[in-house]
Amino acid sequence: MSNWLSVAGPRRRAVVMTTGAVALAAALGLGVRPAAAAPPQGPVGKPNRLVHETSPYLLQHAYNPVDWYAWGPEAFEAARRADKPIFLSIGYSTCYWCHVMERESFENHETAKVMNEHFISIKLDREERPDVDAIYMSAINTLAGRGGWPMSVFLEPDTLKPFAGGTYFPPEPRYGKPSFRQLLISTSQRWRTQRPAVLEKANQVAAGVIRRLSATSRPQPIGAGEVDRAVAGLMSNYDATHGGFRRGRPKFPQPVQLELLLGAAWDQPAVRDALVHTLDRMAMGGIYDQIGGGFHRYSTDQRWLVPHFEKMLYDNAQLASVYAKAYERTGDAFYESVLRGILDYVLREMTSPEGPFYSAQDAEVNAREGASYVWTPQEIGRALEERGLADQIDFALTVYGATAGGNFVDPHHRAEPRKNVLYLARRPEASARAMGMAPDAFRERLTIVNEALLAARDEREQPRTDDKVLTAWNGLMISAMVDGAQALGDPAYLDAAERAARFILEKMRGEGGGLLRTYRAGRAKIEAFSVDYALFVKGLIALYRATGSPEWLDRATELNWIAGQRFRDGGFGSYYDTLADQDDIFVRSRTTRDGVVPCANSVMLANLLDLYEVTDDSGFLGEAAATLAALSGRIRTNPGSTVLATLALDRFLERHPDLVPGGSAVAAAGRDPVEVVVSTRTLRVSPDTPGRFNVTLRIAKGYHVNAHEPGLPELIGLRVQLIAKGFELDAAYPPGQAFSAGQFDGEIRVHSGQVTVPVTVRQTATDAQGEPKLLLTYQVCTDEVCLRPQQVLLPVKVVSAP
Repeated sequence: MSNWLSVAGPRRRAVVMTTGAVALAAALGLGVRPAAAAPPQGPVGKPNRLVHETSPYLLQHAYNPVDWYAWGPEAFEAARRADKPIFLSIGYSTCYWCHVMERESFENHETAKVMNEHFISIKLDREERPDVDAIYMSAINTLAGRGGWPMSVFLEPDTLKPFAGGTYFPPEPRYGKPSFRQLLISTSQRWRTQRPAVLEKANQVAAGVIRRLSATSRPQPIGAGEVDRAVAGLMSNYDATHGGFRRGRPKFPQPVQLELLLGAAWDQPAVRDALVHTLDRMAMGGIYDQIGGGFHRYSTDQRWLVPHFEKMLYDNAQLASVYAKAYERTGDAFYESVLRGILDYVLREMTSPEGPFYSAQDAEVNAREGASYVWTPQEIGRALEERGLADQIDFALTVYGATAGGNFVDPHHRAEPRKNVLYLARRPEASARAMGMAPDAFRERLTIVNEALLAARDEREQPRTDDKVLTAWNGLMISAMVDGAQALGDPAYLDAAERAARFILEKMRGEGGGLLRTYRAGRAKIEAFSVDYALFVKGLIALYRATGSPEWLDRATELNWIAGQRFRDGGFGSYYDTLADQDDIFVRSRTTRDGVVPCANSVMLANLLDLYEVTDDSGFLGEAAATLAALSGRIRTNPGSTVLATLALDRFLERHPDLVPGGSAVAAAGRDPVEVVVSTRTLRVSPDTPGRFNVTLRIAKGYHVNAHEPGLPELIGLRVQLIAKGFELDAAYPPGQAFSAGQFDGEIRVHSGQVTVPVTVRQTATDAQGEPKLLLTYQVCTDEVCLRPQQVLLPVKVVSAP
């Protein structure tokens, strides 16, 4: 297929490259923009401890007058010896408000003096330590009602529990917040004068964090209903005007949601239309870099027009995979161009000469949001005229909607002149028709314009690049490069994926062959988290499927085994986020929600299914079934948050329905000896016609369930209830068998093996209200003891038929 919008023109940069990088760039016809060795430093002065770190975010603060520590034992011991609370500041290198707070507060000598006198101050890069970030983000949501970055948290030093904090604090009181200096002084006074209350608050906040981040749930019956609910939930928020599955602003692309719709609902015309509309509008908007390729982080408006200009590797990796799948399904040349644009941008600007991929690019230049990306019509005209393309000026202005009035003003410098974020007012083929041009001629003309504008843009000061290498995010981009290579038939992208994978396998391994989280400036460090293993193994499996090379499958199975040893909860089946022996966190979290980066549990589940399919080893399938059972309670509660696990459930339903909870996977997980099965998922009733179905309990050997009338008042009997107005329920409960054991011989009636209860539902009012719920209550016992009674919502939808 033709490439509608080629964004990668020849570019020359003074940069030292390895032979492999040069060959790859040459194969793609690309120049390569290097990342700066380190971001520009603050005011020149005495360096603090952060000067020895590798994180670009921490290095940004290495010349602050604050006596910063990195997260670790040295800082904790200093706080304990001095009996000072810890001030923990968490952010990342491309965070706009992190830069603002640094300029306003951390570079201020008077503020730094207060910090140094009363606190031990720690800077932490959330991308290096996502576990620490997640713990304190949970705390800040409790303490402040909302989270975000920069995160500002005060900890008591002995257990590192949080007792106060928020996000950004201004240098002077505004936005309903105290000044940062006021906050420092008041917090220090509380520490000195109200210590018992402070410690009690820390214990209360930490207890809530522990509950939220380490909670497990019992396996629950799940099935097609959960997949349907997740899809329906997205469709209920579909913006039919502008695309996307969230109305209003801001709008994030949310690739995991797009993956669910592609994988589980593409065959539904309404879903397919909504998805195509969304992919079109995102690619036409300013959130997509029309000249340089790649997506910015999110749109500040509902139209996908004005982005927050930072670019993240994880977004571009996942969106490349989404557009690759969409292109394979549709053959749409516009999607082909977007896919190439993303991948070529990453290879040009986000790839190390050694092979792996960098993390992010900043949103600002010289404290100006989007300064390197926006244009006036005069700047466009001058750039084209200087390159001998004056006859293309009107064409460019028309295609990209650039006007004298502009569509963008820096929200932090509103007095400055308005400029234009470039966007496509129409899809390329529509513009070609409107201009009376053949598609090929339109494409060639726009390619020439893009190359000229990109060359002019490269002469501007560029945003900073966070050139650290993260294993998890590289795993996503390895998968994306493989997807792109297969969709486009271009082996250069596959070569890029293999080079990145080999770098991580060779340079980012620790003791026992385990992975390390991050690499920069020749140093790999931090034991990897479960998400690093999950996403990198995903990339290795993709490489094996694309190449057939056993090298990739061997490494995938090896690292999957290591991940199981280090992170899997053997008694539950899911995965912890962190290692068991970490002594710098007060909770071992277990994430099940898929956010902007998928969680380890969802990806591990999909990996296990993939490994079974490529090896035919039933052990992988058994592990996958146990993991699905462990996640089933969360999937049932909120299938739209466990997005990729819900997508994996859809795969189970198609290929291994007998292993879907409640099936044998529930018993395998060791959590519930009863499997509940219903004879129908939808029950239609009317005032004239009742609905009937059966509910069956399959009871594991060694257990029994109390009958409806068990014989003793202290026992809970089997019961089916209908919760609704205007309906009634009758259940024909079998009497059960006499229980023979000890002093209760013959007095108790129970069910063992299997019991089926026929249920009849009648509508008693023509104006019945609400959505009826069917609730099953039962109590499981052994010969010696009865377990806590269980209540299960039956997956039966009662529909009032006309």
